[in-house]
Amino acid sequence: MATSVLNNHILLYDNQLSSIFKTIDHLKKIFPNLIIVKNEDEYFQNLSTTHFDVIVISLDVVPMDGIAITKETLIAVHGQKPFLVIYSDKHDDFLLELAFNSGVDSFVNYQTTPVLMELLLKALIKRVKTEARLASNSNELIVNEDEYLVIRNNTKYELPKKEFKILLLLHQNQNKFFSKKELAISVWNDENVAKKRTIDVHIYNIRQVFGKKIIQSQKGKGYRLNKKYFA
Repeated sequence: MATSVLNNHILLYDNQLSSIFKTIDHLKKIFPNLIIVKNEDEYFQNLSTTHFDVIVISLDVVPMDGIAITKETLIAVHGQKPFLVIYSDKHDDFLLELAFNSGVDSFVNYQTTPVLMELLLKALIKRVKTEARLASNSNELIVNEDEYLVIRNNTKYELPKKEFKILLLLHQNQNKFFSKKELAISVWNDENVAKKRTIDVHIYNIRQVFGKKIIQSQKGKGYRLNKKYFA
């Protein structure tokens, strides 16, 4: 999985590369498909020939600044929108609001350490991969533990915490039936919950959202995710 993450295309645009030399030097070792450009002509030429999953732009590029470049980028790209990151030493509220309203996904300090920039890019690429999986198989159920989101048929669902944890547990162990006691211990860390109607209510609520067939129940065994639901 790590290899596929590192093979995603990243474009970095800065007129003054010396200001982030250490970061660039580090990123070049981590991401083999990182392309670095120093002027607008190079930037838009690469944009016209390659799909980039993540684009990183200095706010202080000239003649158009990073926010103006972001707007032009969103006009120029075809297909899936790349994740757009701007970095700068300026962080006043007005500037941040302007950037995010222009389509920027993340705004970071130019002094961010190389390792933190690496982690940010990997996190964004992970989101790219999740969305690509969704596009290729819209019938698949995606349970995103990092963001507490469930994605099904191109729709995102935010479940209450306990219901999410039940679905996550069943999703991670699709061949296993879980008894009420096992669910109570795994989700609530309290086996006494199994003696109440609490679990039944949460299972009912999950079925109300995704349909009755999403969770199988079998007497004497408990509950498990229904694989036929995704066929």
